[in-house]
Amino acid sequence: KTDLDLSDCKIGSSISCDGVCLTVISINYINSFYFFNVNIGEETFNRTTAQYWNNNYNINLEKSLKVGDEISGHFVYGHVDTILEILNIEKLNSSWNFYFSNSSLSKYTKFIVEKGSISINGISLTIANVKEDVFNISIIPHTYNNTNLSNLNVGDSVNIEFDSLAKYIQVKND
Repeated sequence: KTDLDLSDCKIGSSISCDGVCLTVISINYINSFYFFNVNIGEETFNRTTAQYWNNNYNINLEKSLKVGDEISGHFVYGHVDTILEILNIEKLNSSWNFYFSNSSLSKYTKFIVEKGSISINGISLTIANVKEDVFNISIIPHTYNNTNLSNLNVGDSVNIEFDSLAKYIQVKND
């Protein structure tokens, strides 16, 4: 259920649900809300936080870009690489720092680069700092207040999609 304007979506449209690209199988508009259903295959279920969703879980929703739409951030495809647990959330004066361990990401560490792009729950973000075993992202109030990041706590898991362009360049150079 959402109040996001899905008037241009139909059966077969892709919608990013917490950063997971899913296909709409039904959609209805009732009492100022859109109700839509999607199928989630086993691979997607096992690789993403969808395994933790319930009726009370708030997810980030975003429609697919259409030709001519503004690109505000890096390319996010909804092809989740892994999930990570939030190690710490630090409230600063005008932002929040979310910390994650990169020690269990051996095959992905080459994509964790200071000031590099990362998608967390489908949100295009920048990696702020990288230390030996930890990296963090810095969240401004607009992002914090308009996404489900404000509902997350230490120990919660998030969907991670590493920068697709970096992944394709790496594969090409391997």
